[in-house]
Amino acid sequence: MGSTDIQLIQRRVRRTYELARLRRALVGILPVILVTGVAAFAASRPTAPLAFGLATALAGAMMLWHGRDPQKAFLPGVIAGLVPLGLALGAGALHTCGAASCSYVCVPACVLGGVVAGFAVAGVSLQRRASGWFWVSASGLALLTGAMGCACMGSAGVIGMGLGFGAGIVPGLLRRVFGKETR
Repeated sequence: MGSTDIQLIQRRVRRTYELARLRRALVGILPVILVTGVAAFAASRPTAPLAFGLATALAGAMMLWHGRDPQKAFLPGVIAGLVPLGLALGAGALHTCGAASCSYVCVPACVLGGVVAGFAVAGVSLQRRASGWFWVSASGLALLTGAMGCACMGSAGVIGMGLGFGAGIVPGLLRRVFGKETR
C-alpha cells in the first residue's frame, strides 16, 4: 500500500469523523429549536425570536461541534438564558393598556432575568474553575437565548438584559480575578 493510499484513507476517516461530530451537534441543538418555536409562538412579533433563535442554534451547533470548553458551556449557557426568556415571555402576558398609558414590564423583567443569568453563568464557571473560553461561550449563549424573549420591546429589552447580565456576572469575575485559591 503506497503513501497515496494511506493519505486517501486518512482523509476519508477524518471526513467520516467530522461528519459524525457535526451530526451529533445538530441533534444537540434540537432543544434550542424547540425553545425558539415556543418563543416565536408566544411573542406578539415573532421575527425577533426567530432571528435570535437562529443565531443561538448556529452558535450552539458551532460550540458543540468544536468541543472542549465551548461544548461544556453549551448547556449552562442555554439554561441561564432561559431565565430572561421566560421572564420576558411572562411579562408579555402581563402587558396592559389603559385609557392614558400602557404598562410595560418587559424591560424590568429582562433586566432581572439578565442579573439572574449572569449570576448563574458566573456561579457555574467558578464552581468548575472554568477557562475564559467557557465564560465567553456560556455568556454569549445565555445572552442569545435570553434575547429571544427580551426583544419584546425592541432593542431596549435586549440592552436591559445585557446590562443586567453584566451586573450579575461582575461579582463572579471579581472573585475569579481577586479571589483566594482554596486548594
